[in-house]
Amino acid sequence: MELRDRVALVTGGGTGLGRAIALALAQEGCHLTIGYSRSEHEATATVDALEALGVRAVAERADLGEPTACRQLVSATLERHGRLDVLVNNAGTTVYVPFPALDQLDVEQWDQVMAVNLRAPWLLAQAAAPALRAVGGCILNTASIAGFRTGGSSIVYCVSKAGLIHLTRCLATALAPAVRVNAIAPGFLRTRWGEAFGEETLRAIEESTLLRKSLALEDVAAAALSLIRNEAITGQTLVVDGGMVLH
Repeated sequence: MELRDRVALVTGGGTGLGRAIALALAQEGCHLTIGYSRSEHEATATVDALEALGVRAVAERADLGEPTACRQLVSATLERHGRLDVLVNNAGTTVYVPFPALDQLDVEQWDQVMAVNLRAPWLLAQAAAPALRAVGGCILNTASIAGFRTGGSSIVYCVSKAGLIHLTRCLATALAPAVRVNAIAPGFLRTRWGEAFGEETLRAIEESTLLRKSLALEDVAAAALSLIRNEAITGQTLVVDGGMVLH
């Protein structure tokens, strides 16, 4: 896919990996809507950085835990840009509950994580499908290696990402042949989420990878960009983890 003068919606695009993906798209000449829920200052700063690269960009607040917000976010993108070519479902949330502590993970936490991490990507895809079909667009989901492993911040986070990986396959089937749907599954990143594990844990995680180093956001964004651009790939999840899942 040629990205110049295309339009992308990146949820959770104001910080971390979402911001890195948005910058990578802008460097290719893609105009953007940055979806955010709480990080207004960071989203505004990201828009400034994108516009400095010569593209149109706008920040739109959306609480993706609310079903109506998903359709509103897509509508706002179409109103602002007139089209939608790429949907990046990057927004996510989690809770930090050790796996054995089953009684510490309550229904409200379960539903909130599932709503943002799994229901919202489905609703956004549903809302965006007509616009994406019209231009032969694509969807890129941000999953996680937690979707393949029994370890991470919580059971519900792992299950939500496992569901997103299978949703990627299902959407690829449902939207073919007009729309491609793929996912990336990053390992541990030194973002605000990653820092919550503490320096000692992060160093141990990095040493457990085959490459013995932390992941660069730019490398993961480059992997995302490769799936967005490659018109021969759909229904796939690309693991970007330095070789961690091979251990």
